[in-house]
Amino acid sequence: MAINYSLTGLEFLSVLFNTIFVIGIANQKIWAWLSGFFGCFLAVFLFFFDALYAEAALNIFYSGLAIYGWLRWRNTSNAPKLRRLKKDYRISIDQVSSIPLILIFALISGYIMDLLTNNPLPYTDCVIASLSILATIWQAQRIIENWFVWMCVNGSTIFLFFNRGFEIYACYSFLLLIMSFWGYQKWRKGIIEI
Repeated sequence: MAINYSLTGLEFLSVLFNTIFVIGIANQKIWAWLSGFFGCFLAVFLFFFDALYAEAALNIFYSGLAIYGWLRWRNTSNAPKLRRLKKDYRISIDQVSSIPLILIFALISGYIMDLLTNNPLPYTDCVIASLSILATIWQAQRIIENWFVWMCVNGSTIFLFFNRGFEIYACYSFLLLIMSFWGYQKWRKGIIEI
């Protein structure tokens, strides 16, 4: 029973740090990267203890990105500026082909995880983690369709987290789903705030 309470506390702290991260990044504050690091670092343990290994690995990846972001923004001359999207932007063949490739990777990694681990939902976990990586890469490249991938990911994580008993993270995923629609609308208007 003590582990359950400590995991709930860990879940709450992770969500709190990650929510502070989103607010800070929206306001272009360097301290947000540290908050994001702590939120993702805590999530690694949370998901590892519940055998959601792909989610744990994804949060290791995000922790590394938080360090990169903080180092990048540390010098104000390197800090990202507001940018405009091209109004006539269309998704390229390379981007379209990356979707089936990432799904094949997810299925292979799900199969391996199913064979080698005690993950209760290996395919769901790996598809969500793989699509999250794709969305993050597309977001870094300022590809507006990243928001559609995030909508799918955040909607799916609501199910995953409720299924595993992470109610706080499930509610957080619902908030992220709403923010995905907001982000898409904001980018569609032509302004990106990083």
